[in-house]
Parts: sequence; structure tokens; C-alpha cells
Amino acid sequence: MPYIEVKIRPMLDTHKAVEYHWRVWELTGIVQTPGSNRIWNLVRGILINTLITLLFPLTLVANLFFTKNLQQVCENLSITITDILANLKFLNVYVMRDELNEIRDLLMLLDKRARDIGDLDELEALHDAVKISRTSFRIFGGIFIFGTTLSCFRVAIATERVLLYPAWFWFDWECSIVTYIIILVYQLFGLTVQALQDCANDSYPPAYLCILTGHMRALEFRVRRLGQHTEKELNYIELNDCIDDYIYILELHAIIQKILSVPSMAQFVCSAAVQCAVGLNFLYNADSNDLSAMVLSMVFFMAVTLEVLIICYFGDRMRTQSEALLNAFYFCDWFDQLPKFKQNLIICLQRAQQPSLIYAGNYIPLTLESFVKIIRSTYSVFTVLLRAK
Repeated sequence: MPYIEVKIRPMLDTHKAVEYHWRVWELTGIVQTPGSNRIWNLVRGILINTLITLLFPLTLVANLFFTKNLQQVCENLSITITDILANLKFLNVYVMRDELNEIRDLLMLLDKRARDIGDLDELEALHDAVKISRTSFRIFGGIFIFGTTLSCFRVAIATERVLLYPAWFWFDWECSIVTYIIILVYQLFGLTVQALQDCANDSYPPAYLCILTGHMRALEFRVRRLGQHTEKELNYIELNDCIDDYIYILELHAIIQKILSVPSMAQFVCSAAVQCAVGLNFLYNADSNDLSAMVLSMVFFMAVTLEVLIICYFGDRMRTQSEALLNAFYFCDWFDQLPKFKQNLIICLQRAQQPSLIYAGNYIPLTLESFVKIIRSTYSVFTVLLRAK
């Protein structure tokens, strides 16, 4: 008897798409780890968020008042704006933690439905969505690790004492080796924590969009199979089950819209500002032949651009998938079904005709068209600043 290899898929849990993000949020104390000590979580959260989330950007802002030229202003602004934006996103996660738990509950309902049906195409679509979401976290993590490592490399090869990033401290670190080492250790710890926060903050919007798209894809497969039973009453029951799942998806979409509206708008505005500041800083470093600073500026520019591109890309995928779901309702085997089947289908079609989009600030849709417009606007502002240089 020939040996047949059976590929066993792991148990479906689409909330694992944001598993890494929840670990970061638990580590930094803004959500509580299940079964952990509440007092310890509170103490850890207060210490980390006081020393890093609050104090870290204050040293950046204070340094703006001690810059000596426009080049230093551009270098400091690019870091300061990014850090403040990251902390605002972090605060948004804390404010929206109840909504994040609601998303987990809805995903559990949708996962149970997919497991009970057991269709391989549906399960494959959902597992792929989880895989892509976790990969996006790793991509952002790699970018932040590379940037932090490059900052450390600049300090190591510097001919004089420099900090990991431009910041102001009330200690005279230039004349005291002990103070200098203490500040470097604090900055390295701060950069590590901020890199973790930034990685989670920047990758959780596309992760939620990706998993929502995955559930739309799974529902599309399910809807296309409607009408295959010879007993029409069973087809009617299956349609109602699909409509129930579609309602869960709409609720999921509404919660994600609420969570991402403000941080996405802030991301667009701040990314445009950072791109201009980084671009000018790169030109200044090119004039001074500072190669390491030029490379760091390029990495910074690519990172802030990638943040906007990824969220717009996944928003655009969700819109395309919602249109595919609409087509699935149209092309199911409805013409030979019961009148009540057709009536419910018409009601569902009326809602499905509205494309599923996430709007930044409830105004700008997260699509690739919006990304192109933002890049064009940023380039226009940059050319004006370049003439002023």
C-alpha cells in the first residue's frame, strides 16, 4: 500500500495574526496578561511608560531648543515627529483596548464557523491571512532592528563622544565618561522599547485589515457554494448562516474603522512631514559627506514611506475583496430557490453593494490611490522647502 502524506494544518485561530502585537502590549503594561499578577503589571507599566513613553520624547523635544543649524533641526525633527506619533498610536491602543477585545470575540465566532464547515479553501485563505500578518510584523521588526544597529554603529566609529540620537540631558555627558555610559545605556534601552512599540503600532493596522480581508475571502467561497443542495430549505438555512457571518464581518469592520481612523490620519500627516525633514537632512549629509548619516536617513525615509504604503495596500486589498464578495452573492445559484431565499439575498445585496473601506480621519480612504496622492503632495512640499534651502 503506497504511503500517502497528509498535510495537517494547525488549529485555526485568526487572532494569532496579532499575537506578537499583544505580547508587546502586555510587556509594556497597557493590556494585562491573562493569569498574571495585576500589581506587577501595573508597576511595570508605570515604570516603562514613565521612563520611556513619556521621558524619551521629552529629551527629543528639549533638544530642538538647542539646535545650532537647520541640518540639526531636520535630523531632530525626523526622529521627534516619528517618536511622538508612535506614542500617540500607543496611547490609542490603550484607549481602544475594549474594542480590541471585542475584535477577539468576533474572530472567535467567525473561526468557529469556519472550523465547523471545514472547507479547505476557506481554511487555507484564513491561514494565509494569519501568515501574512505575522510576516508584516517581522518586516517592521527587521527595519527597526537595522536602524537601531546602525545608530549603535555610528556611535562606535565616531571620533568624539556622540549620542545614539540627538537628545538633551541635564547632565554634562561630554566631560564625564560614567555619565556618558549611563546615558548611552538609557538611550539603547529606550530605543529597544520604542522599537518594539513602533513595530507593534505600525504593523497592527495592516494585520487587522489582512485578517478582515481573509474572513471576507472565506465567506466568498462559502457564498459561491450556495444553492447546491437539492432540498431548497437547506439552501435557505445556509444563506441565513452566510448573512449572519456577513453581519459579524460588518461589525468587525466598524470596530476596525473606529480604531484606525485617528492613528491613520496622524500617520499620513506625520509621514509627509518626516519625509520632507528626512529628505532635507539627507541633502545636508550629502554636502558634508557623512556616509553613515546618509544611510540612516535613507533607512528612515524608507521606513516612514513603507508604513503608509503597507496600510494603504491592505486597505486596497480589502476593498477589492469586498467587491469579490458582492460578485459571489450575485453568482450563487439563486434563480431556482425559494422566494424567501431570494428576498433575503436581495436585502443582503443592497448592503454588499457598498464597498468596504477604512477611512483615515473618516475622510481619506486607505487605498493605493490615496498613497499616490500623499506622495505627490509630499513631493510638492519638499520642492518648496528645497528652494528655501
